[in-house]
Amino acid sequence: MRINHFNSIQNNPYKNQVQDMKQEKMQSNFKKDELQISDEAKKLLSSSKFDQERAEKISEIKNQVDKGTYKVNVSETAKSIINFWQK
Repeated sequence: MRINHFNSIQNNPYKNQVQDMKQEKMQSNFKKDELQISDEAKKLLSSSKFDQERAEKISEIKNQVDKGTYKVNVSETAKSIINFWQK
């Protein structure tokens, strides 16, 4: 009768797992993520015109909400929802 030694020192699954984790860590040290932003995107980000217009619009809406005079355009909202779900 032959007995196979599955639990021998040579076949230690934990040891293999630790070695695999060490190799992954070493490989991950060499890989770096990069982010590249085009010049056009940088110009758009630094565009003060967009920021200024947006800030004005937000402050106007905040003032209307605070005063209680803000009215929602129901028909435009419904059209927007319908267009979104039809596409």
